[in-house]
Amino acid sequence: MIIYDGEYSWKGKSTAKKRPISWWRSSYRLRIVDVSRNTPGIVFLKPHVVLFADTGEGASVTNCLPDLAKQICEDFALDLNRVVWVEDRPEIKERFRVAVFRPVARLGRDVFYQVAWRAAIPSELSLITAHCA
Repeated sequence: MIIYDGEYSWKGKSTAKKRPISWWRSSYRLRIVDVSRNTPGIVFLKPHVVLFADTGEGASVTNCLPDLAKQICEDFALDLNRVVWVEDRPEIKERFRVAVFRPVARLGRDVFYQVAWRAAIPSELSLITAHCA
């Protein structure tokens, strides 16, 4: 079931008392899918897939993914560790890359992550093509 499908953007500055995702105005194509809703009786360790693509407007996803992911989780009530984070790059042969988050530090309630990228494995590719692409 699609939770969100559209453009996700921000102005690049913050009027709230929190740091913005990026200090530059940015925009991404974003699709959030709950793959567990149509499969009763099956428990998914990662029931959500977030598929995102750069629009060419603003900061690259690669440069701001930890902050972007945290904001998406806040906006859509997702658990960052229970999401398959996928970048869609249709212009290249290995179109889908999966982000792997590793916590590296904690400051109060805020967790800081390091992101490593890898190619999607076959089971992830089937999930992505069946529900997201």
